[in-house]
Amino acid sequence: GASFCDGICSEVGGKSLVMSNMFTLAFGLVPQPQLASVWKTVASWGLEQMGAYGAFWYQAALSNSYYAPLYDTPDDGSAILTALTKCDQSSWCSGLRDDNLTTTRESWHAGTYSHVWGASPIVGVVWGIMGIHQTAPGFASFVVKPKLGALSHASITVPTLRGYVNVTASVGALQVQVPCNSLATLCLPRSATDSAQGLSFTASTGLLLDGKHVA
Repeated sequence: GASFCDGICSEVGGKSLVMSNMFTLAFGLVPQPQLASVWKTVASWGLEQMGAYGAFWYQAALSNSYYAPLYDTPDDGSAILTALTKCDQSSWCSGLRDDNLTTTRESWHAGTYSHVWGASPIVGVVWGIMGIHQTAPGFASFVVKPKLGALSHASITVPTLRGYVNVTASVGALQVQVPCNSLATLCLPRSATDSAQGLSFTASTGLLLDGKHVA
């Protein structure tokens, strides 16, 4: 597959670790044919050996970053869900368990006890799990493309300049409340369930508007 070297390849012996691939992916520098391969390089490294700052960019890269053109992540959401829920020393879970946190900390187990970098799981949830991405300024248009991983369902409310976007996703079903004067592109959720069983929902797909079948 494709990956980015940590410098000029001939000078670094072809070394290609997570940071180079993570940032090029997050900033939309990866050519379309290599997206899946670079994404897998980042996902296979895992959320390890990086602080809370790196965790933000790791989640952004796995979640179709705001800073890059929309690209399709080649999994069912399992990679970002693992990053969000794991409980080793490089995790938010360990902060709750070991440091008795009630606010987000600057880094895993160091720094201040109230810091924006510790709140980066918002990125993993909104962009990654729920798949909510604005495609025009001020959420004039946006995409909702959930990838639930092993979750059976998830709900979220996202504030925008045009109103709240309310999303409830479950295996094979999606409910979205779209603010007035916004245009939404909706995609049925992917999950580990349909990936494992090879399920397809195209034969029984229906569209409801204000609770009424329209297609």
